[in-house]
Formats: sequence, structure tokens, C-alpha cells
Amino acid sequence: MKKLIFLLFALMTFCCQARVTDMVELRVAPADGHWTAEVGQPVSFTFMLTESNVGLSGVFVEYEIGEDLMEYTIKGKVKVKDGIATVKGGTMKKPGFLRCKASCKVGGHSYSASGTIGFSPEKITPTTQYPEDFMSYWETRLAIARSTPLNPEMVLLPEKCTKKVNVYQVSYCVGSPRTRFYAMLAIPKAEGKYPAIVQYPGAGTYPIDAPVKLAEKGAIAMAVGIHSIPNNLDADIYRGLDGGVLSSYPTMNMERRDNYYYNRVIQGAVLAVDFIATLPEFNGCVATYGGSQGGYLSIAVGALHNSVKFVVANFPAMSDLAGYAHGRAGGWPHIFKDEKNRTPQLFENLSYYDTVNFARNISAPGFYAFGFNDITCAPTTTYSVYNQITAPKTLYTAPLAGHFLLAEQSEAELDAMFKFLRECGE
Repeated sequence: MKKLIFLLFALMTFCCQARVTDMVELRVAPADGHWTAEVGQPVSFTFMLTESNVGLSGVFVEYEIGEDLMEYTIKGKVKVKDGIATVKGGTMKKPGFLRCKASCKVGGHSYSASGTIGFSPEKITPTTQYPEDFMSYWETRLAIARSTPLNPEMVLLPEKCTKKVNVYQVSYCVGSPRTRFYAMLAIPKAEGKYPAIVQYPGAGTYPIDAPVKLAEKGAIAMAVGIHSIPNNLDADIYRGLDGGVLSSYPTMNMERRDNYYYNRVIQGAVLAVDFIATLPEFNGCVATYGGSQGGYLSIAVGALHNSVKFVVANFPAMSDLAGYAHGRAGGWPHIFKDEKNRTPQLFENLSYYDTVNFARNISAPGFYAFGFNDITCAPTTTYSVYNQITAPKTLYTAPLAGHFLLAEQSEAELDAMFKFLRECGE
């Protein structure tokens, strides 16, 4: 029986991983083969330890089990035989995720892996409160941002153009002539009208790449930066900013709701769609697209701009930030993990920026993807967002994925987005 379990487990691991890594590999999976369970249902985790795909014996695997991003409450070690060992993981009394982290040493080298089981994840609800004036607040902020003309500037970058696509560095005003957002814009050279994709960046400070591949698929594609920094500066400048004055930007001015760093960011992200509408090549169909911080902004813009026709968001950040105050995972940047931040004022301020509250207001169809092993934007938080969306939606989860997409997820969401945009333009 153990040999049969081992063979089935090996096949499942190969199909999910689809690449060769180390000679020795440690894997964690649900013992019953199901990555989800009902609340109150006991679960077990199975470890598989192989060397060159052959099961090892006599090696101890240490493990820790606990709720998503919370302290591990079950700890122990178990010896593998024929590459397999199984331990009881307990259960959960409320919807959420239970993670098992495993580690071992073989030949003087250390190996680790984790597996995460969801307990009724479709029933996870947000802990963050919804302000009654949420949408009216953002309507007011956007009206202020739009009170200054965009005054867009486009500079052709011949060295970045391809046979099919012209590439520009773009900038436009956001609420003040002195505040400009910068973006990289790729437009197909062939004459015609095209749908558009506005891509938002992950966290950090770095130059934004031109989304040439998206444009070559038949769309106007614009990748937006959020820090009002051009994309053609020396690399040392971005490194200096990332490690210096912008190192803590996700929490900058969070004590003052209207001056929080993301206030201007959201305004500029929305105005990116306004800019797209000024292009003569645009056919009127626009999608937002991004992961992590970019997933957050994709959802926020999808909620705030009624011209957005399709939303793609992967493992969105800023999701159910208040979770930590309720004994469960909170969203990146994990502000309320620090108890000193748990003040009524901060809870109120950040509720105007939480992804779950933007998600409540999305009317455009969308595609969403994340992984169960993500410890940056934990699945407890991203499911709390997804479950609030009432618009038509597709979810593609990957139990083994962390803070990244698997190739299958990426391919599926691009196919879905381009299919929608093609039909939208007909």
C-alpha cells in the first residue's frame, strides 16, 4: 500500500512541479489528496522525500503546523520509510488555511517545503470594516486629481521598438502640474483600433519595462510606475531610492488618511485609464492587469473607473489588512501584525485603501489567481477579497505556488483577457 501511495504521490508532484530542481527533494501534500477540507474536518499531511526520484528511508523530517501566518501550534519529527511519512495536522474551527512546514537534512544539506490546506475557503469573509462613504470619498479624490489637465507627454524610444510595436515613455499630471506619473507604452505599428491593457507594478522601486509582448499580441499595453520617477535613469538611482527614502513607502503617512502614500498612487493608477482614452488607436475596451501590489491596483482601478471592462489580479496585496487584529493573517504590508499599529484611527484610515472594499464595488468581469503557499499575500487574505466580488469571475488557484504564478495560471489568464478584449472590440 505504501508503495502505491508513493507512486501516486510522485506522479502528482511531477505534474504539479513540472521541473527538476535538487537531487534531493522534499514535498508536502494532504494525505487524502485533497487541498481543501470542510471546517472541523481532521486532516493529515504526507511528506515525500526522494533522491533522484527514489524514496529515501531513515531520515527524520521535522515539521511545524499552524494557521496561515500565525504561530505554529503543532511541532514534531517523523522518520520516512520508502520516501513516505504521514502526520496528523488537526483541524480548523473557522474558514481559513492550515500550513505545514517541513525540513530535513540529507548529506549535510538542508531541505524544506510546505503545504497548505484550505478549510472552506469560499466562506472566508473580511475582517476589515466598510466605510459608508467609501465610494463618495474616492469620487471626491478623483475629482481633485482630474481638476488638473493630464498634459500628457510621449517620447518615442527607438531603441526599444520592435518590428511590430512602437515603444514610448509617457508621463501625465496627477492632481498637480508638479506631480507626474511615468509609464512605458507599447502600441502596435499596424494601422487600426486596438483594445488596451494597463499593467500595474509589484512593490518596490525600479525602472518599469515596456510591455512589448502584450502589445505584440494585439493590444495597446501600458505599464505604469507609481513613484513619479522616469524609467530611463541610472540603475544606482533606483537602488538608492529603494533602500532609502522610499524603503518604507507602503506605510508612509498612513496616520493621515488623505496623505497616505497610496492616495496619490490610486489617483495616478486611475488616471492611467484616462490617458489611454486619449489615444487615437484605442477602441474603447480596456483591462487592468497586475500581481501583488499590481493586483491591488488592478482591483482598485476596476472598482473606481467605469470604463474598465476586464480585471486581472494575481495574489493582491493590501487585502483584509485588519486580519491580524482578529487572530488570523492580514494582507501585505502586514501593518497590523505590529500591535502598536492597532489604533482606531489607523483601522479607519486604512479601510479606505483595503482591497476587500474595492472588491465590493467591482462590476467588470475578471480573472484572479494565487497560490496556497503564499506567505507574502496569504491565501486567507486573497480569498477574503475574491469572495467579495459579485461580478462574473474566474479563480485559478495553485496549491503549490507561493508568491508567484505557475505557467499554467499565467497562460490561462492571458488567454481569458485577450479573448474578452477581442470580443469586446467586435
